[in-house]
Amino acid sequence: RRVRALSSADLFVPCGGRPESVNLQNVHKMFHSDGTPRFKIIVEGANLFFTQDARMQLEEAGVVLYKDATANKGGVTSSSLEVLAALAMKDSDFQHHMCKKDNGEIPEFYKLYVKEIQQVIKANAQREFECIWQEHLKTKTPRYLLTDKVSDKINRMNDIIQQSTLVNNKTLVTKVLADYIPKSLQNLISLDEIIKRVPDNYIHAIFGASLASLYVYKCGLDAPEFAFFEFIQAYNVKSSDN
Repeated sequence: RRVRALSSADLFVPCGGRPESVNLQNVHKMFHSDGTPRFKIIVEGANLFFTQDARMQLEEAGVVLYKDATANKGGVTSSSLEVLAALAMKDSDFQHHMCKKDNGEIPEFYKLYVKEIQQVIKANAQREFECIWQEHLKTKTPRYLLTDKVSDKINRMNDIIQQSTLVNNKTLVTKVLADYIPKSLQNLISLDEIIKRVPDNYIHAIFGASLASLYVYKCGLDAPEFAFFEFIQAYNVKSSDN
């Protein structure tokens, strides 16, 4: 909650601290004496580091701010894919491929799997950044609010998908999973076997979240519902071409 008088930078990435460290009572410390922001860009690595009203003041002053719910989505992705590997592998295989050896050696599969997960996170982060950036240019809505709108839209679309017959469309489910699951895991265990071993509710969760995210990132926040079915048709065609 202390800011050195001379501290200033183009980019500020807080990655630790108590919740609401910057709030309405102390957000003024994020500005120079002349009223200009100390930081041009803020990416919240720490959860809940800023309150909403503090974010509002910073964005109104011209700060480019990406809030925690956008910046931290990689953690959700990495943990879900780690759980997926645990569910797909037999206990002995998980021990062999995912756990550090007694001598400290890290399995080659684990190294490759982590690298591929990082690629998934990077691709998703780029899509979310572009979605929020373009929506801000179009609507001038503050980015911290657009983060919430993007999450809400993805969750709504996921709910629609889960309640539809799409989860029973084996061809589509297989295509979405083939695009999302790291190839190292698919090479170790066939996709058909992964689907067979992993509980249906987890498969459906991955399928729905992946498809909903891709749709929102590609079509934007204002896309009407019928556009989703056009998106599905285009996705099927693209997957067939690949």
